[in-house]
Amino acid sequence: MKRTTIKDIAQQLGINPSTVSRALKDHPDIGLALRTEIKKLAHQLHYRPNHMAVYLRQRSSRLIGLIIPEVTMFFYPSVIKGIQNVLHDAGYNLIMLPSNESLEREIENIQICSENDVAGIMLAFSRYRHTTEHLSALEDIGAPVVMFDKIIEGLPYDAVVLEDFQSAYTAVKHLIDTGCTRIAGIFGNPDLRITQLRLDGFRQAITDAGLEYNEDYVCFSDSSYQAEKDARTLMEKPIPPDGIFAMTDEIIIGSLPAIVRSGKKVPEECAIICISDGFLPYCLYPKVTFLHHDGYQVGRLAAEKMLQLIEIGQNSSEDKKSEVLMLKPPLIELDTTRKLV
Repeated sequence: MKRTTIKDIAQQLGINPSTVSRALKDHPDIGLALRTEIKKLAHQLHYRPNHMAVYLRQRSSRLIGLIIPEVTMFFYPSVIKGIQNVLHDAGYNLIMLPSNESLEREIENIQICSENDVAGIMLAFSRYRHTTEHLSALEDIGAPVVMFDKIIEGLPYDAVVLEDFQSAYTAVKHLIDTGCTRIAGIFGNPDLRITQLRLDGFRQAITDAGLEYNEDYVCFSDSSYQAEKDARTLMEKPIPPDGIFAMTDEIIIGSLPAIVRSGKKVPEECAIICISDGFLPYCLYPKVTFLHHDGYQVGRLAAEKMLQLIEIGQNSSEDKKSEVLMLKPPLIELDTTRKLV
């Protein structure tokens, strides 16, 4: 007799396999009535998870799938190096699959991982809005999944991320503590979780200090080119900012030249701080004060978590509470912020 699968249950009920999987794990997103119906049919069809198949594949495969939104000169090269060093030492190889910020390509990459029987998948999501339904392919693969950097909250997978809210809060508070009162922020794509969290931290730090939060001082830049234009617009205002927070390396490399060309003295008349992987700020002039978001550390910790899940033979979405490791970046003071008095 053919073994009943999650897909079989989903097909009979006319629902997505990921809905079945979550219902069988009593996920709160699935209503009680539907959970009951799914469990009843699963019992009638004698469904049982195929733990042995998952375990054997994880033991035999020495290949890990790495799905990232894009390959750029910022952040991800450090992440990849951290992942590779850990996996290579453990005898695993890496298949890297950029999604080029495409939801369709991301789904294709998950399918490629399935076809290659990977032992695990490491995943940073593309920038476009997701539903958990399109991720059912991840659950069908049955291999452990570790998310990093750009994650989707609420999924049953372990993750390694920066404390985005607190990092932005700390950066802006440093500007305030050193005398800035009119603080602007240049952020990335507003649909990204990390952008939203960093914007929230930026706004909260200003509010907590009793300063005015000015929407006119907030820009969203999808590229270094756009960041340069936005910084120029900020500095040309009748009352320009005296402090600027740049969300990423990509933002600071575009915005810094425009700020310097404005004629304002840095940091005396306009202080600057960013969140960075740590290499770029030392290459710029003046050297930029930053919160160190260490891509190598992110990659290393994510890879170590992956090896841990493989070692215990556990699918990340099985009945266990997902763990989110949040990293606290240190503040590195260089030449673009005033000294604390």
